[in-house]
Amino acid sequence: MTIEEPAPAASSDDDADRHPGMVRVKVRVRRSRRRRRRLIALLAGLVVVAGVVVLALMARSLLSAKHEAEAAQRDLTSAKDALSHHQIALARDLVARARTHVDSAQSDSNGLSADVWSKIPVASGAVSDERHLVDALDETTSVAELGLKIYPIVSGHSAQLVHGQRIDLTLLQSVVDRTTAIGQHIDQAVSDLDQVTGNAPVVGDSATRAKNTALNYLAPLQATYSANEPIIRSLPTLVGAKGPRTYLLAMLNPAELRYSGGAALSFTTMRFANGKATFGTSVNVDDILARGGDQQSWTPVAGNTFHRKPPLRVTSSTFSPWWSVSGEELLRGYHKAFPGTTYAGVIGIDLQGLAGLFQITGPVDLPSFGQITAANLVQTLGGSYGNFDSVAERHALNEELVPAFRQKFFEGGNMSDKVKSLAASAKGRHFITYFRNPHVQRRFAKVGLSGNLSTTKHDYIGVFSQNLNGSKVDYWQHREVTSTVHLLPSGKGQVQLHVAVTNGAPPYTGPPPDPGIGYQTKILSTRIGVFMPRHATFESARLNGRTFHPTVHLPDVVGVRNRKYVEGTMLLDSGQTSTMDVSYKAAEAAQVSGSAMTYYLDVDPQDLVSPETLHVTVIWPKGYHLAGTLPTGWKATSRGASYTSTVSQVQSWAIPLAKG
Repeated sequence: MTIEEPAPAASSDDDADRHPGMVRVKVRVRRSRRRRRRLIALLAGLVVVAGVVVLALMARSLLSAKHEAEAAQRDLTSAKDALSHHQIALARDLVARARTHVDSAQSDSNGLSADVWSKIPVASGAVSDERHLVDALDETTSVAELGLKIYPIVSGHSAQLVHGQRIDLTLLQSVVDRTTAIGQHIDQAVSDLDQVTGNAPVVGDSATRAKNTALNYLAPLQATYSANEPIIRSLPTLVGAKGPRTYLLAMLNPAELRYSGGAALSFTTMRFANGKATFGTSVNVDDILARGGDQQSWTPVAGNTFHRKPPLRVTSSTFSPWWSVSGEELLRGYHKAFPGTTYAGVIGIDLQGLAGLFQITGPVDLPSFGQITAANLVQTLGGSYGNFDSVAERHALNEELVPAFRQKFFEGGNMSDKVKSLAASAKGRHFITYFRNPHVQRRFAKVGLSGNLSTTKHDYIGVFSQNLNGSKVDYWQHREVTSTVHLLPSGKGQVQLHVAVTNGAPPYTGPPPDPGIGYQTKILSTRIGVFMPRHATFESARLNGRTFHPTVHLPDVVGVRNRKYVEGTMLLDSGQTSTMDVSYKAAEAAQVSGSAMTYYLDVDPQDLVSPETLHVTVIWPKGYHLAGTLPTGWKATSRGASYTSTVSQVQSWAIPLAKG
């Protein structure tokens, strides 16, 4: 059998020679395939481009939402400025415009385009952040809308809430209801902002900045609302919506000081029934003496070391610097002199606080003095005792103070501004409230209206004086307080406190000798009380450079953050200065956490006519340095920091340190 080998394959040239038509077909096929591939690639590219164009067009709605939100923010800021100038109509238009912008932003950020972008992984975070930011802005705009409804009721000359001495309870309840609703919107806005992550590529930083800007505005507003809303809810009851309430109104005189502030020398009753206020007759010291004699006996507040053994003068009932204690002592003593009335609390205001109201309402004409303005009130009513020929003249003036307060507080509108003025006065301890209802008292204490001392457990300065000779020379008292603090690594503080008191009264010009007591004297007889940080350890004291051994007192009143204190007595003629030095160790002047330390200092001033000058020098522990910025008014030193200024309001500072 013969095996034949297969014939070799023909070459392409051979094929071309033998089958020229077939080659042409193959070439055409290849070219067709290439064209098809190019066409598919082109179509795919067109689809991608179209998709990008569509997405870009859709992104315009998200960009529009951003622009609308920014416009709304600008309108809300302008509305706030307009309200500060009492331009209610303009503010209302701006808020309405902001609402239009916010509604557009909501529509853009929640429409189909945004939904499409939210499905794209790289863009979903940005869409979510924008939606939360717009939602927060929506809630903030609702706050502004409610605020605009409240504002005309309580602010401006045409405010509708108060007419004469009657408070419209229906309008007051409306204010309460709308204020309560504001809280819900603030809380929701903060919740929306908390959900902004700022993690999206490219736009994440922008979202974070917007979030922080909004929180910087809303967080303080939320804190203020949280503190004030319970007070606002209490107002209808306080003004007699659920039955009459009677309060003792005390006019406090800073020319004769107590640890609590100006001496309570003039009084009246203030009764509210269904929103209508009625005032009793004015009562002064002589009226109390005529009713019940020089002294009264009442059961003191348990643990009050300032209430010496009874009997006691009613005007000496306010020795405690805690008004929750002095207020109760005053009510008990006053009730002994004028029995029969049940009091719900005490409202006290001094001459500086009254002058603050006069800045809003303008002057008043008093029969004994003519026109009294904010500028001359304190000097005329507090610094002119030597101009009276008789005690009767002085008492006549005291009787004119109560009608002046009544007129200024209840007449002429601007109730919101008046309340703000009283709140500002409370920071300088010029205005106080004490309520026997503990729930109401806690609410007012929370916003600094109770007249109590700071509750801080850290470093603290509280220096107060108490008049001992019934004089009005405290009008000219000048006081400098110098605190030098050596911080220890444990957070304890070694403190040297120096107090210098100067009697700046003019020389005595009456018939010699100076009586040393009463209206005419220019001698200052005073007791200085130095109140230490809580749990402090007293070490030593000097009076005018000489060592003395004061008793360390510690009140034990329930519900009060009691502080140890020591006292020294001074007798100063016109132009003289006396000093008191106290050394103690603050148990927790600073808070320590690992290598971090924060020094805290609270200061409670006394309502001096001339505010005290405060010097503080803090020396850091070895190895520690400032870890942030110093509070306003503080300056860096080579070893720590210092502060020098007059102090007329409650102060609270925190200074961060770090080790290494």
